[in-house]
Amino acid sequence: MWLCPIIALAAARRQCPLTVCALALSWARNRPPESGITGLGAEDLSVALCKAEAITIRLTDFSETSQIAWFYTREFGRLSALAKGSKRQRSNFDGRLDLLCHNEIVFARKTRTTLHVLTECRLLDRFMGLRAGVDRLYAALYAAELVREMTPAEESQPQVFELLLTTLRALSAGEDVARTLLAFEARLLALTGYAPMLGACVACQSGQLPAGTVAYSSALGGVLCRACRARDPKSVGVPRAALAALGQLADGSAANANAADARLPQALVSVLRKLMKATFTHHLNREPKLMRYV
Repeated sequence: MWLCPIIALAAARRQCPLTVCALALSWARNRPPESGITGLGAEDLSVALCKAEAITIRLTDFSETSQIAWFYTREFGRLSALAKGSKRQRSNFDGRLDLLCHNEIVFARKTRTTLHVLTECRLLDRFMGLRAGVDRLYAALYAAELVREMTPAEESQPQVFELLLTTLRALSAGEDVARTLLAFEARLLALTGYAPMLGACVACQSGQLPAGTVAYSSALGGVLCRACRARDPKSVGVPRAALAALGQLADGSAANANAADARLPQALVSVLRKLMKATFTHHLNREPKLMRYV
């Protein structure tokens, strides 16, 4: 479009077409960039190489030879990267890129797309214990799915990374699956800003709660006093002591988590896990795909 006035001016003066082109090119080279508009410049051609500590939370095929890997990283949060040639027998990644692995990765960080390019992948831990039983593998995949669905893209949350890493290590080491997942679910809700209100009524904020069984509403996000219980006919009764233990698990400190876990009978662990499942289903507006297996 910027050539039109020059061509029109040259035609009016009956100048040579070659002169017109030379004038146009010279003008274009010296023309300052317009504010807010960028062309194909150095910013587009250069990429930043970034190193990160990462857990592979998803892998999908991109082509016959390449894959797209979703990582949760300590430094950058959740991100995706194209692993070119990762499916070839003589790949640069040489089997180090696998689901539910702890890695150190290097990737070319793009500025105009959220799909980056993976350049290096060094294996730190494969969590071999997860492959020892299908229940542990499903539990680990479920934890990875929740992290993928509950966290924003490329927003650093080191505590979420540490939570996932600790959970995978516990499952791989043979810790109780249900208790490990309960602690993970409670803490993840807290870290992502969805922790249920357990110390007061979520509807009226009254601290006058029953001493024994308290109504818990997944839809409203917390406990209900006697006067407000009718607000959610689907609320379920839970022992107040169990909810107190759930709050300590959400708190995240090792002492609180261990104390809460030690006090909970297996029957109450099952009850609280049902509450956690209902809570995640409500926040995601659907049941997580792997929830039925855990």
